[in-house]
Amino acid sequence: MPEGLDESPSEPPPEITPQQAGDSCIDPHSQVAPDQSREIQTVVHMFGAPGRDVLYRWCVTQNLTAEQQLNAGIRYFDLRVSRQSTSGKVCFIHGLYGADVIPCLEDIKKFLDVHQKEVVILDFNHLYDMGADHHTSLLHTVTEIFGSKICPYLNMDCLTLEMLWESELQVIILYHNDLVSDNPFFWPASSIGSPWANSADIPQLLSFLDKHKKENDNKDRFFCWQGILTPSAHTIISHFAGSLKEVLAAKLAPFFVTWVKNGKSVNCKHGIFITDFVEMADFIPSVIDLNY
Repeated sequence: MPEGLDESPSEPPPEITPQQAGDSCIDPHSQVAPDQSREIQTVVHMFGAPGRDVLYRWCVTQNLTAEQQLNAGIRYFDLRVSRQSTSGKVCFIHGLYGADVIPCLEDIKKFLDVHQKEVVILDFNHLYDMGADHHTSLLHTVTEIFGSKICPYLNMDCLTLEMLWESELQVIILYHNDLVSDNPFFWPASSIGSPWANSADIPQLLSFLDKHKKENDNKDRFFCWQGILTPSAHTIISHFAGSLKEVLAAKLAPFFVTWVKNGKSVNCKHGIFITDFVEMADFIPSVIDLNY
């Protein structure tokens, strides 16, 4: 745990986050994932390897592995997963298919075994090509991996570091599917608000964030501040040889970090800040500093 965090154990757990835990292991040679439109899938299929290369450069949002992110201070993981038709495995996706989800979850569990005062949030918020049996199987596997470390769904007013430490709970799992409505160990989609600007423009994104800051989110849930620029088709065509990191993320990073440093004005008890390529512009220490 970052130094100083345990000085206020009765406070809600502080959170910092990457945008996508599995992006660093996306396979540039894989098939187009089902989170992409039919038009994108058709175009990439037509152009083959060069098309996948372009998609890869614009879909990868993290360089660090989950283990590296944890060691750097990340405590929230935005997870997009899909069952792969060829292997039957549940894999990370973001434009293209990535690695099997299970080894990544096992790495997170190993980290928590060593660092027993750390708390991690896993947010399974995009789930593709999965029927009820596949969801049930994944939920069972996740429960087996984390076992007694899982914090059951509860009133947010009760959620403090002190309570989690006393109960030896280290994992909060959000799962955006109605199957968890009767499962006390998983938190429903309503447990988090995460407005998306859907813009490639820095001033427009910051204005969007300010608007939500002024409106104030008083609901009893987590709230995710997305410092994310989203490329349009025009953006990609205009920078065909570029990448998400080079064209958008690197330019946004210093501006979003400045916005984060003013985060004490964000009146939200369970705030989460996310961005692409978390190693840039001192994003992680800037968010940690908000807790002091």
